[in-house]
Amino acid sequence: MRRIETNNYIFLFCFYGGISIIGLIKGLIILVPVLILSIFGFTGIALILLPHDVYFTYRVLLKTSIIGINLKFLYVLLLPLALVGWPILVLFLSICFSFIYSFLSPIVKTFDSDYELTFGGIYETFKEMEYYIEMFWDFNKKKFFSYLLDIERREVNEPFDINIIQIIIELFLACYGSVVGIIVLTPIWLIKLIPLVIRLYYIFIKWIMELSLHTFIMFSIFFIIYFCLIPAIGVSSILICVVYSLFGGIQCAIEGYKHNFLRGLICIWGYIYDVDLASNLFIFDKKYSCFPNCKNT
Repeated sequence: MRRIETNNYIFLFCFYGGISIIGLIKGLIILVPVLILSIFGFTGIALILLPHDVYFTYRVLLKTSIIGINLKFLYVLLLPLALVGWPILVLFLSICFSFIYSFLSPIVKTFDSDYELTFGGIYETFKEMEYYIEMFWDFNKKKFFSYLLDIERREVNEPFDINIIQIIIELFLACYGSVVGIIVLTPIWLIKLIPLVIRLYYIFIKWIMELSLHTFIMFSIFFIIYFCLIPAIGVSSILICVVYSLFGGIQCAIEGYKHNFLRGLICIWGYIYDVDLASNLFIFDKKYSCFPNCKNT
């Protein structure tokens, strides 16, 4: 429920602008405590349960009959990377989540008349964060490993396996695809970064122009914040290129296994084509790419 309804736009600007500022101040006040709670909560759980994760993961891997000995050997070599990287990933995501939630939650609750204007939403944000941490504990301690135990118990007539030479080839294709994707897409991203930011500003301003004056005034503080964050959003788009390159590398290995080595080598260029095509369509509103579509080659 909103706190007030009025057609006095000057009053609306002062009132909702003031409420937004109050919400932002509350977000700043609880940012560090929520950040500490989030880091110690989520990352602490990941570290505490790491021995548990290692034991159950290797147990399931070695006892399952779904995959053969060669793949088990490969997974035994690669699993430490995933297990060590898991707490690091949790730390990164918990920081991002706490930053967003510590601001968003009190701001939203400040606009809600069910919460007290000055301090409402602060205590509730901590309680909600505590609830999410408990959910994370429950998922990591019980639910996730129940899925792994199902894999351990599953019986198949013939396990899936790949010979050692094929595994080496697929690993090469995966690394090749990821490296080529990153090397090619990074300069493309650099070239298109400024046009991308300009396009984001254009879309944002066009969207703002279509809003009613009442809506614009109500959420003006958020529009200002988003306007300032657009360059950061543009820069963060490099993550899309990196993730897509890594995914393309995996797909190279799959294509090489399913078809042939040459198909695996060519596959990554199809993903580069996709990124170039999609970015040109979004930024320039033109459906073209400088690269050939090699996906079906």
